[in-house]
Amino acid sequence: MSNEKTRLCHIQKWENFDGYGFNLHAEKGKPGQYIGKVDEGSPAEAAGLRQGDRILEVNGESIANKTHKQVVELIKSQTGETKLLVVDSDEDGIIPTDVKNHEKHEYSNSSKREENGQLNLSMTAAELRAKLAAKKKFDPKKEAMDFKQKFDIVQKL
Repeated sequence: MSNEKTRLCHIQKWENFDGYGFNLHAEKGKPGQYIGKVDEGSPAEAAGLRQGDRILEVNGESIANKTHKQVVELIKSQTGETKLLVVDSDEDGIIPTDVKNHEKHEYSNSSKREENGQLNLSMTAAELRAKLAAKKKFDPKKEAMDFKQKFDIVQKL
């Protein structure tokens, strides 16, 4: 992925520091795993990891369809070091982490635009839910019908 916003952070544990010095979290309504707090003076900070970074790969392996627990296990899989491919939190679009998932992003959304292979969805999950709710199926039972229409239907029986 040749994007200037992506960075490979090679984090190595230090003898005088417990762990890597960052935590991992998932954000509600957003796919993927994100970097939470990065401790000052930690190996993670020294490697260039920043709070809010979204993880794309751990040790060269895509985390597109992995759970939080699986990502944690991948980070811990190599003793004393881990390599995280991350993307800046200020990256406005969603970078697809898996080509097979492209089809899932096909919303009937006129404001969706594709820029150099990157999917940029300007609609939030909440907006999408609202749009879908507004498109509820037509229910004739809930539709008001005047007395003359009812009378005509009964007459035809």
